[in-house]
Formats: sequence, C-alpha cells, structure tokens
Amino acid sequence: MSVPQFAENNPGNHIIMLGNEAIARGILEAGVIIASGYPGTPSSEVLSTLAEMYPYHPHLKLEWSINEKVAFEVAYGGSMCDVRSVACMKHVGVNVASDAFMTAGYAGARGGMVLVSADDPSCFSSQNEQDNRYFGLHALIPVFEPSTAQEAKDLIKYAFDFSEHFQSVVLFRTTTRLNHGRGDVTLGGIKQIDRDYGFDWDRSRWVCLPSHSRVLRVRLLERLKEISEFADEFPFNSLKISDDKVNGIRYGFVAAGIPYAHLIDALNYFGLKEKVSILKLGMVYPPPRKLIEKLLNSVDKILVLEELEPFLENILKQIAYDKGLTKEVEIHGKDFFPQNGEFPAELVIETLAALMDLEYNSVSVPNDLLILPPRLPILCPGCSHRASFYALKQIEKKMKTKFVNSSDIGCYTLAVYKPLESIDTEICMGGSIGMANGISKIQPIENPVLGILGDSTFFHSGIPALINAVYNENNILVMILDNHSTAMTGFQDHPGTGIKITREPGTKVILEDLVKGCGVSSENIWVEDSNDLPKMIEKLEEAVKAKGVRVFISRHTCSLLEMNEFRIKNIHPPKVKVEPEKCKGCLICINKFGCPAILFDDDQKKAYIDQETCRGCKVCIDVCIHDAIYEEEE
Repeated sequence: MSVPQFAENNPGNHIIMLGNEAIARGILEAGVIIASGYPGTPSSEVLSTLAEMYPYHPHLKLEWSINEKVAFEVAYGGSMCDVRSVACMKHVGVNVASDAFMTAGYAGARGGMVLVSADDPSCFSSQNEQDNRYFGLHALIPVFEPSTAQEAKDLIKYAFDFSEHFQSVVLFRTTTRLNHGRGDVTLGGIKQIDRDYGFDWDRSRWVCLPSHSRVLRVRLLERLKEISEFADEFPFNSLKISDDKVNGIRYGFVAAGIPYAHLIDALNYFGLKEKVSILKLGMVYPPPRKLIEKLLNSVDKILVLEELEPFLENILKQIAYDKGLTKEVEIHGKDFFPQNGEFPAELVIETLAALMDLEYNSVSVPNDLLILPPRLPILCPGCSHRASFYALKQIEKKMKTKFVNSSDIGCYTLAVYKPLESIDTEICMGGSIGMANGISKIQPIENPVLGILGDSTFFHSGIPALINAVYNENNILVMILDNHSTAMTGFQDHPGTGIKITREPGTKVILEDLVKGCGVSSENIWVEDSNDLPKMIEKLEEAVKAKGVRVFISRHTCSLLEMNEFRIKNIHPPKVKVEPEKCKGCLICINKFGCPAILFDDDQKKAYIDQETCRGCKVCIDVCIHDAIYEEEE
C-alpha cells in the first residue's frame, strides 16, 4: 500500500494542498497525538485528512466527538497528560466549547494544546459570521491567524512549541477562503516526541474551584504579559518600513490572514509594494506593541485590512491614543471596508485606489459572458427529508391548522424554501427542541409545536433539551430526521452509525433506546421509513395529535450515501417514469413536492422525470393524485 504524499515523511517535497489539508499536515509534523472535533464547514477536512493519514501513522488518536465542547475537553485532557493535542471546529462550534475553553485559559496547557476555529465570513455555510478573535481577547488566550496554505502548515506546527513554552492554550483562527483554498506547500519533517506521557497530579492547577482559580487568574495574567512581551519577536509577525511617499503621503498597512494576501496582490497591482510600510501579523492577539508603535511613528496614514470586526483597528487606535499619536497619524479601517462579509480581491484594489488617490480601471464584464441564473439551495433529489416535510404539510392540510416547526441547522433547514416552506425557526444546534419547549408554553393547543432536527444533531445537543421537555411536561413533538449521517458537512459518522473516524467499528447507540432513556414512554415513540409516504402520513398524524412529549423518528439513509451503496453492490436504483396519458399537468409534483428530478414540458403540458437526476426513491408515485407516476419493471 503506497503512502499518500501528504502522509509521507519527505521534507522538502512540494504538494498542492487544500488549506485544511495543510493544517492537518502541520498537526502531523508537530508530533500531535490526540485530535478531536465535530464536523462543521469550513473545518471538516482537517480531521478527515488526519483520518486518511492514520493508517500510516497509527500513533494518532482521532475521534469525531459528540459535540465541540466534548471535543475540546478530549484534547485538553490529552494536554493534561503532556500529550500534544488539537481540537477542530467551525466558529459557532467554539460557542459550544467556550464553557471549557474560558476556564482552560486559567489552568493553561501542559502538552501543546491548540483550538482550531474556522470562521465563515459571508455565511457560506453558517448561521452567523462571528469573529472569533474576540474569544482570544475574552479568554486572554493568544490568537494565531495564517494567510496562506504554507503558513497554515508552518504556523500550526509552531503553535504547539509556543503552547508548551508558554504553557498556554492557543486559538488558531482561519477563514473559509483559507480553509478551502489551495496552495503550493513545502513539507517539513514529521516530529517524533520522546517523552513519558502521563497525567499530571496537580490538583491546584486542574481543579478549577474558586480558591484555586483566584491563584490561576494571576498566573494567567502573568502568562499573557510574557506572551505580550514576546509578540514583537514572534517569528510570523513582520514589519517593513518604507520612507517613500505616494502622492506626498507615507502609507502604512496592517493585515493578517487572507486580507494580507489580498493586500499584497493589490499593492503589486499598483506597483507600490516597496513604497509603503507593512505590518504583517501571524499572532493577532496579544499585539506586538513595539512594532505597532514603530509603524505609527513612521507613517502619516494607516489602513487596517481585516474581515468582520475592527479588532486590530481598535488595538491600533488605543495604542496611538496611549502614545499621544492620534494627531500625527490617521488610522483607517471600517470607514473604508465593510463590517460584514469576506473581502473579494477587487474590493481591496478599489479601496487602495480610493485611499491613496490612485488611477484604477474597474474590471468590466464581457458582453458575451455566460451568466448562470441564481439557484436557491435545495434538498437533493431523493432526499428523505423532503418526504418527511411533505407528509407534515399533508397533515397540516388535513387538520386545517398550522404547525410551529422549530428547526436545528442542517440539510433539513433547506425546507424553509419553496415549495415546502416548513421551517419556522432556526438559530443553532440543539435549538429546535429548546425553543419548542418555550413556544409550547404560549402557543395555543390547536397549533402543534414540533422540534425538528437530524440524527447527528440530536446526539450533539438535542438530548438535554428533550430531557428538559420530559421533566417539565411540555407538550411538544420531537421529529428526528435520521439519515444515518452528518450529511451537510460531508457524511461524517456519529454514534448512531457506530463507525469511528478511522473507519473502525465503534459502539452503535440506538436512537430509540436513547430517547427512552431520556424519559419518553414507549407509546409516545414512532419509527417509520421516511420514503413510505402513506405510512408516514398515517403515523405522523397520530404523533401530532397525541399529547405530552412525543418523538417521531423519520428514518431513511441519505440518498447520496444510498446511491453510493448501490454502486458498490452493483444495484440499479428503481426507474421511475411519468405516463403521459395519465398526467393532467396539475404541477402538484413540482409546486408542492419540489423534487429537482421532476421537470415540466411546457409544450406538452406534462411532467416528466429526468432519469440522470432521479435516485429512485419512489415517493413521487404516492405524491401524484392521478396515478401518473409509476415504477418501470425491469
């Protein structure tokens, strides 16, 4: 079995790598043993890549944890044992982990400990854009931010040395453009750490009760002071001073991460890279005060480039105020750049032109350029979630009422769009049942309240809210859409599949048994095949009309996984067709069900099924009220 290039111990070799792959390689090179996390775009590929490395580096101890809080605690437990450990998650996952993260800053790290936070400017796959650099400021924990795939590998590798030297947890912030961008990466050697691992029996450090934490707080502040003094020597920070002027003004720029890469491209576009001063940061918190002061004393105007909040801009303005330099130098940032969204390269060029009074020709779009029409995110062809929501709509119609459908975030949240329009709330993982608890206390009984979430999400954070509903006797129906996968983030396994990240068998946790363990009685639990529409409608109506805490498990394998299983087993999915003579052109299958495999012939005024798209779920056969859709016998 040949070793993949990204797993080889071949220093000096060059590979084009995804940013997340480069981070994984840096983790491997650093001698990390424990890596844990919960899948979430744009972070998922870090652990997935480590799992691909596992057969060639079996010292790695990897896991998809039940949620981000547990993932952080798993890694932190490793650090207590002097093991280099990393926890990986997306930015909103740090919210879940923050309870442990905030206190871990007090005790610090023993073995190198890094938390990877993949932020998502522009909400490409998230419910918000939050800027997690503020978690470092809040917890008094250093924040690193790379600007290229190469730097991502090198910086995270260095982060473990840094963490051990200063006995500090490190927050490693990335953004989607870096996580999912590609670059040329030069590999380094894979470190072998020779030390005796074992738990550190220092209760005064690891037991964070008040009498200990008061002492640990002082140590945290001392540690931060040490790191702050080192920030000016941090090897991934650099300052280039230029005495040149552009249109009579000395300009300085401050940037980190992807904005720094855009800045360099923009300065090269104008041919000004060597004529301006640039402070490039790899550690954005704590700031290098001496380097910043030197920049402030060397220029007339500074532009801070950073996505989302004015984090660095505020730091510069504070230092300028402290040093009495507010009249000598202008500091710009969010007065030129938006406080939302990621920055396209063109925006940086336009902004530099506006700031520096430069000639700039905007890029014109060719007249013959093909512009693709916008397309809403939709559920896949054959998605079992579509059948579940269609069943709900039919029951609503029959009962002549409106359900309150409180949802988590996942594939199923796409049912908010037409034609299903079946999602009424969504804020976070686990929020569906939590909010349903509150809504049920107010909403009239004639409007059933549902908490809707996926199988992985239920394991993640749905369990406490379900127990809350049982304990407080709230009248809600919890609908678990079990498609045997963490589908939206890349089909990762979870306790319900019983397969570990290394593809080795783990212990499978049965959803029905877990629900019973939460206190839901057997008579208030239903389990049905999502794609058996008549049975779904019949049993789901029973569940809706029942009282108390009920759980309906709508179960069918994700259609993408199912098709892959068909290919492996050489099974042909059922072929579903429309009989033109029976089709009345009523458009129910399109306007109410909305499967993208069902199309309409405007000339013939008939529906038809695109065989290349159809996955043979056969639900549309039951949807058609004219019996015009059928399964072709082979």
